[in-house]
Amino acid sequence: MGGADPLSGARAGTDGNTGSAKDERTDQKDVAGKRPATPVRRLAEILKAFRSAAKSGRVHDWSDRPIRYSSDLKETSARGLQSSPSHPGQSRPAAVEEQGLLWGGFAFSIGILIYMALPAEPSFWALAGLFLVLFFILIPGIVRGRSGIWALLILAGFAGTACASLRTLLAEAPRLAVARTVTLEARVIDRQMTGRGPRLVLSVLAYEDRGTRRLPGDPVGAGNLPERVRLSAPKAADVRIGDGLRMKARLFPPSGPVRPGGYDFSFWAYFQGLGATGFVYGVPVPVDFGPMPTSLWFQRQLDDLRSGIGRQIRSALEPGDSAELAAALLVGDRSGLSDETEDILRQAGLAHVLAISGLHMALFAGGAYAAILLVLSFWEAIALRWPSHKLAACVALLAAIFYLGISGGSLATQRSFVMIGLVFLGLIVSRKGLTLHSVALAGLLLLILAPERLLHPGFQMSFAAVICLVAVYETWRTSSAGRGVQALSMRPRFWSRIGWQTMLFWGGLTATALVAGLATGVIGVHHFGRIAPMGVIGNLLGMPVFTLLIMPMGVLALVLMPFGLASLPLQVMSAGLDVLLGFAEWTANLDIGQDHVSPPGANVTLLLMAALFLGVLARGWIRLGALPLGIIAGAFLVFDRPPDIQISEKGAIIAARGADGILRFSAKRAGFETDIWLQREGLPEDAFSVQKMGTPQRRCDPYGCVYLAYAPMRTGSLMASDRTGSLVYKPVPIRIAMPQKAEALAMDCIEADIIVTELTVPKDCDVSLVIGAAERRAHGALSLWLEAADWPASNDRSVGGGNGKSQLTNKEPTENWLLGFTSSVMNLVFGKTSRMVPASNVNKDHAAASDSVSVKTPPKTVITKWLSAKTRPPRPWHRPRP
Repeated sequence: MGGADPLSGARAGTDGNTGSAKDERTDQKDVAGKRPATPVRRLAEILKAFRSAAKSGRVHDWSDRPIRYSSDLKETSARGLQSSPSHPGQSRPAAVEEQGLLWGGFAFSIGILIYMALPAEPSFWALAGLFLVLFFILIPGIVRGRSGIWALLILAGFAGTACASLRTLLAEAPRLAVARTVTLEARVIDRQMTGRGPRLVLSVLAYEDRGTRRLPGDPVGAGNLPERVRLSAPKAADVRIGDGLRMKARLFPPSGPVRPGGYDFSFWAYFQGLGATGFVYGVPVPVDFGPMPTSLWFQRQLDDLRSGIGRQIRSALEPGDSAELAAALLVGDRSGLSDETEDILRQAGLAHVLAISGLHMALFAGGAYAAILLVLSFWEAIALRWPSHKLAACVALLAAIFYLGISGGSLATQRSFVMIGLVFLGLIVSRKGLTLHSVALAGLLLLILAPERLLHPGFQMSFAAVICLVAVYETWRTSSAGRGVQALSMRPRFWSRIGWQTMLFWGGLTATALVAGLATGVIGVHHFGRIAPMGVIGNLLGMPVFTLLIMPMGVLALVLMPFGLASLPLQVMSAGLDVLLGFAEWTANLDIGQDHVSPPGANVTLLLMAALFLGVLARGWIRLGALPLGIIAGAFLVFDRPPDIQISEKGAIIAARGADGILRFSAKRAGFETDIWLQREGLPEDAFSVQKMGTPQRRCDPYGCVYLAYAPMRTGSLMASDRTGSLVYKPVPIRIAMPQKAEALAMDCIEADIIVTELTVPKDCDVSLVIGAAERRAHGALSLWLEAADWPASNDRSVGGGNGKSQLTNKEPTENWLLGFTSSVMNLVFGKTSRMVPASNVNKDHAAASDSVSVKTPPKTVITKWLSAKTRPPRPWHRPRP
């Protein structure tokens, strides 16, 4: 103790270093003198090291340290694997250390959301200046360690807002304002096959408009002739990427949302540079515009390769769903897949296999990595002297690039490619690849390049599932229970080890289905109004077949296809797909209730996802913060209900709630508008046939139509006696008039409550609400909520006591998460509504009643709130002209 030589430590260190050098030379001599370290011997050494770890109750995390070769295994085994960071008390869990960039990504995403939710377009230069000011104010404190994590998060949020504004500024392109028939000359820059024919994206070179030759960008009406359009061509059109064409086409401006908060095609068209959509009259005529650009030439070769692979798959298999599903899985071509098959997979919770994402990419690139590693292990010189795993990772990275190209490159595929690329790059530089850090890095990379991706369902579902899965498995791996189960699965007894590993496999599959299903289910319900109640069962049955048989055979088929030997693996793949479809059909037939639900609003979805991320990512008592978020989301769900009146942007179709509380439609046949409105009601598309308007709710003549809209019935609001013996009447309906002629307009100004028309409405028209053509163009589709309220008997039908007529103003709330969240909080806290419009007076049909009871005035119907699909002033993607 006290008599120890103070220099002994230094001598010991020197001797230790000398001893280490001697040991290393001895190891090298041993390796040279013994038999070569074949792959089988190295595998035996790895298993021996794991057995020693299992006996001590610890399992080493091999990915936490650089990978070396045969001597590394001996050194690790000799140390008894005591350096594992997973052991309690040695270091913080990796999941905690890797979350810094992830929370920065969340802050960056919130900045993008705030930009998208703004009621008016901000100045990019103002945002950029504000970001720079904050950067120079906060960065010194961050560098010196004085500022906390909140300073970084605030900076990331402002960076997201500025980045989104810059992307909007750069994406601006000419757009059409009104429908127009033109003859155009263009070059094909993209092609997508559908069941009705090719859908072409064209770069327009010139227009012929009413006998005048014009160029893209020239003003037409309120807009401009677009530079890029998307047109649907007939099946007879044999068109390839890069072809020059001349055609006559009908062009339409990109359509806005069918309902407030719904899918907005004009938003996505803006960022894709599409200024118009439409269809082609007849077959396009080929035109020679000279050599195509090099980028188009490469894109054409890739598209031809995809088409050729799809043709070989279909020729090798019997026509049917299996062949089409194989083409969809390998090259992303869903054009021949029937709607019935997609619906069965969706009901069984297996629709995610159609989206080429992480699982597909991992199986393809991972299979290439394993195959190359196996081949290299048979060469002794390479196995001993070269980093074979790094060579295999390089080849696997090239395989991932190839699969990204032939699969179509969707958002989910791009995300999975970035993720798998980071994993293989981690192997090349001897670092861990699949972490929350790499997930955040992939997400930030995609969002910086295109911030609008944040609003895409595929991006949201893909990253939500991956974040939750990685977080849950990291938590399980570092927990005492996880380490114990892993140790049990490495027991020396063969049957015991097989039993525990089987339990781990099925337990991991169940946990994956539950976690991924929950993460993607919340987002899927918001966007599509669909749930898969039996999704866990469908995944437990189908995913082993998909993972162990279908995709490996598909990868093998792609490898053997250049040699003409793909028929056998494709046949095996087809058999596996038949089994998968059988499981999906059986699961879909398990009738436990309706799989269509009314989609929650953006506010509820945002709160639920925040609660989910907080629950899986946070540690300790902070996780309890997920509980109040979930309670608030549940409160919003309780008070949320679908609108009672829907009015299309063109004013040609409306939907109104009937006296029985069912939303009914004025359209004669189903269409896109009715499908979206039924989705908001939580009903399938085939419900349209039983929800058409009839008499007396709908009355039409050559002068126009009048529709009745009722408020939702309250409990006991039908004709019945209340506790005092008074009759309670159903509310008076609101009358919606759609006049076609001036004579009808004059009468509707007296009798109607709401007028929807293309005619010019006089200023003395005494109605509650006027929705003219200008208002619909400015505000887009409209949704109105009704409520029965006891108003004093009065002839005043104005809005808020005005002068009799109310037109849509710019101050109304629109369906975006920020304003909607504020409005919802105000409504819940203060019980106030956005807008109240009393309907017509007493229902005279019920004026007489029995003398034995007192008669109450029937309650009036009021418009409590209305939302528009577009903001005022319009954002850039809703403006007709840049």
